[in-house]
This record gives sequence, C-alpha cells and structure tokens, in this order.
Amino acid sequence: MKRHPTFDYQSCVSCGICAQACPVSALGMRKEGLSGKYRNVFPELVKPGCVGCGVCAGACPMGVIAMEEAQDDPG
Repeated sequence: MKRHPTFDYQSCVSCGICAQACPVSALGMRKEGLSGKYRNVFPELVKPGCVGCGVCAGACPMGVIAMEEAQDDPG
C-alpha cells in the first residue's frame, strides 16, 4: 500500500520546510487557515506524484507530519 502525508494543522508553524524538502515537488504551501489570530498558509499535496518517501515528515521541525497508508481507490 502506498503512503501519503497527513498534517496536524493545529501545530503547524507554516515554515514551509516540508515543501522545500519534497524531492518530487508534490507539496506546496497553499492551504489557507487561521493560526491564532493570523492567517497562514499550510502544506498540502498540490500535484499527483507523491511517492510516499516520508522526506517531508523527516524534515518537519515540529513533527506534525505523519505518513499514513493510502486507501486503494476501487474505481
């Protein structure tokens, strides 16, 4: 089964290190949300091509990225 990153947006500090570390440029800092009283951008998968390598999770200084098993799409 293929893995994919999931993000804990409550603890993310919007540093962008994960997106910079992605070897296939599958992550971008595009998901908008609020952190405290400030609007921030957060990481999200922005294009197909994530290979499930976990480099983003390893690079995250806050440890807020987990690699989870992707569910196979039956259709």
